[in-house]
Amino acid sequence: MARDNQPHDGAASEPDPGSFIVYLIGIPAVGKYTIAKEIGRLTGARVVDSQLINLPVFSVIGYDGKDSFPFPAEAWQHIEKIRRAVLTVIEDLCPPDYSFVLTNVLDASKPGDEALFRRIEQVARSRGALFVPVWLTCDADVLRERKSSPERRERFKDTDVTNITRYLEEFEVLRVPHANALVLDTSDEDPETIARLIVDHARNVTG
Repeated sequence: MARDNQPHDGAASEPDPGSFIVYLIGIPAVGKYTIAKEIGRLTGARVVDSQLINLPVFSVIGYDGKDSFPFPAEAWQHIEKIRRAVLTVIEDLCPPDYSFVLTNVLDASKPGDEALFRRIEQVARSRGALFVPVWLTCDADVLRERKSSPERRERFKDTDVTNITRYLEEFEVLRVPHANALVLDTSDEDPETIARLIVDHARNVTG
């Protein structure tokens, strides 16, 4: 990946297909943030996960990670302002050799979520960066185990195990056809293995 994105400590040297934006998509607890950090460690890419955007609002409101929390609908408007600002900075102000890993839960029933996908695709295009959308899946038992992690509570993430069945059986993740798309199941593989599969895929796309 981009040579001026210096790999973090412990990263292996990887061939460089140029700057990129990897977009990790999936329901809560599939491993988006953990895998994003591994990609960052391997390549030096900057991680912009959804919770980085949400955290200023979630923390002051005191979101407890449960579906029953009375989250004010109006608060999402302010979160979107933060997201727009961050994406604009990435698009207009970050050096062109920087690479990024972004994460989101995208809902097929919400037109705004497809618009967000297209916006991130446009940011990559504007930067001349490779865009790699990756859909992650995971089994229910593993989701349940991951949702109990202390890190999720500390980062104000979804820790509600009662919504796992809904997410797996009723919720439809937005899928957007794309030539560079990749689908990976994270149930039985460690984060580094998944991250390396994504890095290798990006290398092959540009190869």
